[in-house]
Amino acid sequence: MSGTLSRRQLLAWGSGTALALVFGQGAWAQSTVSVDDFIALSARLLEREPRGLASLYATPYLDAIQARSGAALTTLINGGSDAALEEEIIANWYTGLHDTADGEALVTYEDALIWEALDYTKPMGWCGGETGYWADAPAGEA
Repeated sequence: MSGTLSRRQLLAWGSGTALALVFGQGAWAQSTVSVDDFIALSARLLEREPRGLASLYATPYLDAIQARSGAALTTLINGGSDAALEEEIIANWYTGLHDTADGEALVTYEDALIWEALDYTKPMGWCGGETGYWADAPAGEA
């Protein structure tokens, strides 16, 4: 009889549909955010130009945040708000650190934004000039 389903065909069709729904939900739930989108979001939160934020540093921050709270990040990218996540992103850029399952991981020390905020000092280990450079007032200040 053509045009009718056998019990075997019905079970195969139904189980295939159920599997597609179950495994397909993971693809919908886990939308990935691009590095460019993350940099644009970071620039907005930091009130900076995106070109001043290096993708070299954005990638580990993005990967760490996406592993823990990818859905919240996607919501934030799409115009939502999440104060805790916003603070985490800002803290990552300023400290050069991000959280992992094993604790904090260093992404950058010398290029962390904190050194721009603390323009009166420099990262430890950086030379400021010739020996005794600190004894003279900066140019323009006396």
